[in-house]
Amino acid sequence: MAGQFSKPRTSILLAIVHFFIELSLLQRKPQDLPASPVLLALMLGVGLLGGVLLSITAGANLWASIGQKSLDLLLMLGALHLGLKLTGKLPRFLQTATALVGADTLIGILLLVPVGLAGPNASDSEQLVLAGLMIIALLAWSVAIGAHILRNAFDIKLIQGAIIVVVFYSLSFLLVGGLTQGAS
Repeated sequence: MAGQFSKPRTSILLAIVHFFIELSLLQRKPQDLPASPVLLALMLGVGLLGGVLLSITAGANLWASIGQKSLDLLLMLGALHLGLKLTGKLPRFLQTATALVGADTLIGILLLVPVGLAGPNASDSEQLVLAGLMIIALLAWSVAIGAHILRNAFDIKLIQGAIIVVVFYSLSFLLVGGLTQGAS
């Protein structure tokens, strides 16, 4: 009897993971997601957990990691909400926010590999170069995914979405880093 209940949950989770993989390959759009506060909350929880794990892997302490990722997510959602409100597209918030948080989480999980390679105790220069190249590739992919999501949410060109993502990443890095510096 327990197998009857676990199979639907497993297939739902696999469908969610599959969607975010397809979204990250630019094959799906945020509007393909249901406008679900529950799904957004799930993605925020998984995103927070993944971000904290990534920060700890990089050598940060637990509380600084929680603070940094929480602030990063809050800043992303706040900027998205403001942008959608100013452009009259606020009804797209749940789907777009879920897509951005889910894609960010997927990239964060993939970043565990190069961050682990370049961890605090790494000394092999070839290993560090490989980790650096992987991080750059994942960052570029993250910009492409974010641009794709924003293109669909705001009805803009892909290059405009990419510029917005790069500017947001830069400002977020400066703001979150500035506000949490010394916390780790």
